[in-house]
Formats: sequence, structure tokens, C-alpha cells
Amino acid sequence: MFHYLEHSTDPDRELRAAHEALCPGGHLLIEVPDPESRYARLLGRWWLPWLQPQHLHLMPVANLRRRLADLGFTVVAEQHAEAHDPVDLLAAVWLALDHAAPREDAPWLPARPGPLHRAARAALLLAAVPALLTATLLDRFAVRPLSGRLGLSNAYRLVARRQ
Repeated sequence: MFHYLEHSTDPDRELRAAHEALCPGGHLLIEVPDPESRYARLLGRWWLPWLQPQHLHLMPVANLRRRLADLGFTVVAEQHAEAHDPVDLLAAVWLALDHAAPREDAPWLPARPGPLHRAARAALLLAAVPALLTATLLDRFAVRPLSGRLGLSNAYRLVARRQ
């Protein structure tokens, strides 16, 4: 279940179904965004995994471990740094830009933006290319190697064995 449970309307039902589908001794691999990550706190509303309406449920690792145990699984591995997807700074810059100059198809806008708004958005995005490139480079080459030690991993991965 790679980045699946957070999209499910009923993650508990999905976990119960996985338990039924797996034979005793079988393994379940789950990877989900980590709402307790340092990035979630540092970036706040600009942290990509808060993504709405696609992400319906974000589970702290202790909660998921507890539920898996209740269902008859034993967690045999937990990874954070290895599950990190290095996109946080880039996504934060993009989300801030998208907030400053919303796309014309945003359903919450009171009226469809006119040509002046579209031109302003294009200019803003063009001016922001250096910031987007810098964020990408920082994500990939500065933060990624240190993500585990700094607690910046934006996801976690559990491997659980059915008892």
C-alpha cells in the first residue's frame, strides 16, 4: 500500500481486507505521509501532504502500528528516511505561488480571472523559476542526504507480518 491509505475513505476497512487477503506469515508493506514529521510542522499549510481533497486521512506512525497490532500484525520494520520523497521545498514554493496567483480553474474563485490576472500569474511564475530551481536543488542535494538525521522525512514505511 504505497501512498494508498491516505486516499481511502475507510483506511480501517482496507487494513482489515489486507488481513483477510494475506496468509499467516504474509507481509504487508505500507507507505504513507508522516503528519508528525518536522517538515509538516515547519512548512505548515505549505506542506504538500496536507493536500486536500485527495488526502483524507493522515496517520501518525504510533496509531497505525497500534491498529496493525490490534488486527493481528507484527510490525517487523519501520523506515522514515528511506521513505522520504524529496519534494517538500519545491512543493511549498509552488503552493505559495499558486495561492498568490490562483489558477483560473480554481472552483472557489468568485469569478473567472480575466486576461490581466492570467498575465500576472504568468509573470509571477516566470519570475519564480529561480526559486523553484533553488528549492528543487535544496530538496535533492542538501536536505535529502540529511533528512533522516534532521527528522525531515515526509513519509514513513512499515512492513508488518500477519501472525
